[in-house]
Amino acid sequence: MILVRRGASRAAEVQCKNNLKQIGLALWNYHDTYSAFPAARDAGHSWRIRVLPFMWSSPQYSVYDFDQAWNAKNNITIDTRPLPSKSDELVVYGNPYGPPCDVNDPHVTSYLLIVGHDAFAHPNQTRKQGDISDGLENTIAAGEVASSDVHWLSPVDLELNTMSFAINKGPQSISSCHPSGPAVLFCDGAVFRINPAIDAEIVRGMCTISGGEQISRDSLIAEGLLVP
Repeated sequence: MILVRRGASRAAEVQCKNNLKQIGLALWNYHDTYSAFPAARDAGHSWRIRVLPFMWSSPQYSVYDFDQAWNAKNNITIDTRPLPSKSDELVVYGNPYGPPCDVNDPHVTSYLLIVGHDAFAHPNQTRKQGDISDGLENTIAAGEVASSDVHWLSPVDLELNTMSFAINKGPQSISSCHPSGPAVLFCDGAVFRINPAIDAEIVRGMCTISGGEQISRDSLIAEGLLVP
């Protein structure tokens, strides 16, 4: 995996963490409004479009048609065609690194939720805060994925039953071009870099919401396996 140069790497690291923090804030704002986190792909539509109104003021959500497929012409062009009062492109879902170490496609997202019946995001049902019995601070909600080909509107994320829990093991794993490891968003909104040397079983435990694993985020920070 090609690493980014030091100066660009630092800027991309900050942008990436800020992007995930914005996503975390939007998920919590959604929860405050609907008393639950959004389903990953309810009725074939991604959580990313559902939390869009909780990120910034944009006409894109109001133009999106939930009665059509996510990739119908009306929907898939909402970030490219002119819209009334459209102020900016969707950088928060993008990729902070770009070539040579990653893709350069503004429509592709690097940020995927962990999805499954025992993961932060249920495939097609909402999830309440109280369902996360392993602790918000010990459970990963979303992770960075390098070389992702997932369109930001696509109802595709990291599936708990099929993802690799080893870090930097391809597009079905939490992964990054950044030398200190990929960024992850915990359910309490905190964002950390995860050391690629971390044991895969620990990652597995952090990706479940009710597995009962004895995991302490503070201990992982002290061991250098999570980096603020």
